[in-house]
Amino acid sequence: MNIVKIYETYPTKDDCIKHIERFRWGDTPICSYCKSPKTTPVPKEKRHHCNNCNTSFSVTVGTIFHHTRLPLQKWFLAIAIILDVRKGLSARQLARS
Repeated sequence: MNIVKIYETYPTKDDCIKHIERFRWGDTPICSYCKSPKTTPVPKEKRHHCNNCNTSFSVTVGTIFHHTRLPLQKWFLAIAIILDVRKGLSARQLARS
């Protein structure tokens, strides 16, 4: 997938979150802490509330995207660049991209 395609497919943070949710959970969100499917969405904060352990969590908890300060779109772009390179890519090369 090229850079233009990434920006067309995932133009906003919401689109990136929806993609991760579909890939990770399918139709039913599962608590990242207690693994309970008894959750309530909190759409305003783009999070979910677990009714079992009473915690709030997002789809990025427990992934490489957890506690990141970079936008998810940049992460998706970096992953696409890494996957497209044939001989490997150093962190410095990725930073220049």
